[in-house]
Amino acid sequence: MSRTILCFAALSFLFASGVSIAPHANAMQSNPRERAFHAWDKNSDGMLDRAEVPAGPRQIFDRVDKNQDGKISLSEHIAAFSGKPTGPTANNSGESKRHTIRQKWKQEQSGFDREVFIHQPATLTTKRATKRTNNRCPVTFIFHGNGGTAQSAIGRWPQLLEGHLIVAPQGYQRSWNILDEKSKAPDVVFFGLILNHIEDRYPNADLSKISLIGFSNGAGFIFRLLIELDGTINITNAVPLVSSMVEQQYHDQTFWTRSDDSNTNYDLKTTPKGKCNLLTIHGTADRVVPYNGGMRGPHAKHMSAQLTAYAWAKQQGYKGKQIADNAGKPLSNNIIRYNYEGAQVTHLKVLNGGHGFGPAGRQVNDLVRDFVQSNLR
Repeated sequence: MSRTILCFAALSFLFASGVSIAPHANAMQSNPRERAFHAWDKNSDGMLDRAEVPAGPRQIFDRVDKNQDGKISLSEHIAAFSGKPTGPTANNSGESKRHTIRQKWKQEQSGFDREVFIHQPATLTTKRATKRTNNRCPVTFIFHGNGGTAQSAIGRWPQLLEGHLIVAPQGYQRSWNILDEKSKAPDVVFFGLILNHIEDRYPNADLSKISLIGFSNGAGFIFRLLIELDGTINITNAVPLVSSMVEQQYHDQTFWTRSDDSNTNYDLKTTPKGKCNLLTIHGTADRVVPYNGGMRGPHAKHMSAQLTAYAWAKQQGYKGKQIADNAGKPLSNNIIRYNYEGAQVTHLKVLNGGHGFGPAGRQVNDLVRDFVQSNLR
């Protein structure tokens, strides 16, 4: 049984000890887990903010918030009790479908079916249609963090980015191969295979408008893609959340890659082939990936969040010095913006934000949505 399930199962003392919880009007006939959810949901918006969760369970808020959007859905709440993964969101704007793409590499020499979940908006015509329509849908990839799942990563993105084809690939061993993860899979090749699959199955997907959103280890994979793609694939937007490059990927003012994905040796100098609109967002209280840089595990040393943004700004044409920490512009009470004019690179510093951004999570999601949408117009 997972640690998350054990922690949340312990919360059943609320019911066993006779604590009175008034059920939400729509939950009179629901089970105790749903009644607890609706009792905590004070503003009745169908999601739990961190402040709405009682102090005890609030300590594991980030672990229950599987898609790391700063909110807990009913499905995430129930999954924490049951141990069952949350499924993709089904709603009136479309549906999610499971696809598989077979790959072979050293860990899976006989071949392995890698999962990809695709949320299809109602406006998108598939291969089964008799003719194409003029409805071209931008494509947005969602990359889960280490230990996460593609299904739960979809979360509310279909609602936030309405009309997009939302693509959530599953990392091998629930991780993306950056350095010392369990996976040594050829993930950059996997990304290209997914695009071929989309082109074949979803002819109205607009592959000239690709956005990448990734959390933690998934953000690290975004940096791999930006560094290693060969220039034949155009990325419009990239949003790495709560992760910065590891020093193996960038040092001596040079980007690096590996000649062999199965090891940790970044032995090849390289120059990224494309440019994109880049938004990096990181919290100053992050204990998993330190905002100011530092070690993660025995091999991975992260660059600072601001130096990561500056390295990309220089790569994309910025000629000035790095913006000083005290020279950022307040975007709100708890978010500071560092904008590299002309280089299409912006960094947002979330004051006191942890690995899941904490109370700023909803605002961060709105900022990501606005960034992606504005650059696709």
